[in-house]
Amino acid sequence: MLRTHSRLARRSSSDLRAIDRATKRIEELTVILDRQLTSEAREEERLKHLRQATGQITRSANDGIQAYRRVASALRAEAVHPEADTVEVEQASKALADARAKMLEALDVASKRYPWAPPWRATTAE
Repeated sequence: MLRTHSRLARRSSSDLRAIDRATKRIEELTVILDRQLTSEAREEERLKHLRQATGQITRSANDGIQAYRRVASALRAEAVHPEADTVEVEQASKALADARAKMLEALDVASKRYPWAPPWRATTAE
């Protein structure tokens, strides 16, 4: 069973960290954007800050999404492996779900900075 643990850990640990880094970056960008929007009165500059933040948030989210896909794929492959450790697969699945929820929460907070867009809320079925 040790081999199974090593195989799954190798395939997912760096990607789980990548999701966490992307989430933290989105949170940082949201704080920076808040500060910029608060200190800027000119509408053109506010829109410039929003455009820049949107691009950076999108890149960070895409990095997280790609990492999520790799971990999800590794989990699917591990789950059907004859020597799979089901407890480890369940724990890794929970860690992935938690990382995903944190990223979606960060994106939800960031989405509230766009006054012309209706509120967005991720559904649990996604």
